[in-house]
Amino acid sequence: MTRLHPRGTVFTRAPRPSDEVLRAYDDLAVASVHEAMGQRNLVRGVRPLAPGTRAVGRAVTALDLSGSNLSLHAMLEVAGPGDVLVWTSQHGPVDSAVWGANVSESAAARGLAGAVIEGHARDIADIERVGFPLWALGVTPAATGKTRAGWGNVPVVCGGAYVRPGDLIVADGDGVAVVPLEDAARVADAAAARDLRETTTLTPRVREGESLFAVRDWAGNFPADGGRFVDAEWDQAGPEPGEEKRNGA
Repeated sequence: MTRLHPRGTVFTRAPRPSDEVLRAYDDLAVASVHEAMGQRNLVRGVRPLAPGTRAVGRAVTALDLSGSNLSLHAMLEVAGPGDVLVWTSQHGPVDSAVWGANVSESAAARGLAGAVIEGHARDIADIERVGFPLWALGVTPAATGKTRAGWGNVPVVCGGAYVRPGDLIVADGDGVAVVPLEDAARVADAAAARDLRETTTLTPRVREGESLFAVRDWAGNFPADGGRFVDAEWDQAGPEPGEEKRNGA
């Protein structure tokens, strides 16, 4: 059941993944997690602004009205060690800076694991210096107001991904994945099994010179979908038998 709460409501509690589940993601890449979920639940459009960083943690969410990041700052009062702050606007992506150097300093001091914002940041040199793990749409000097309160720790849609407070956020240099809390243990197991297959089966064969086409058995999918190899140059090959009839010739 969906409940509507008055603007300005910030909830101070959210479910928390167990330490065991969080540890299971320590060495898992976002790509593996994404594949293990059936290629779902990516936050689209964001990129890391502090190179070489990675974040795994509980999602705490902030939903602001366009032109304001007041609820983002309110959630920094609530978020704590190991949390990943996920911010978006009621009207979707924003082109102003909702994050800057001081916000990075504050989040780092409070022990947050990272932040994902469907907006822009500024003070990029200082953000890189602080090294706080941050994923954003890009960089701009344009300021954002702080006069209109939104919501905190409510479900949001960020970059096309549905995020609930307490879901698991996994972020690295490739991007950001959202793992539903109730699926977190299963997805970790599936992603780890996929990585094991890659490192013990696929990678050694590729290093020995086999093509991915053969190792992955795409050689079977290719002809099944009408693919063929023709031993000729493109402008010298004649039509395949029956092709004239198919083309109405």
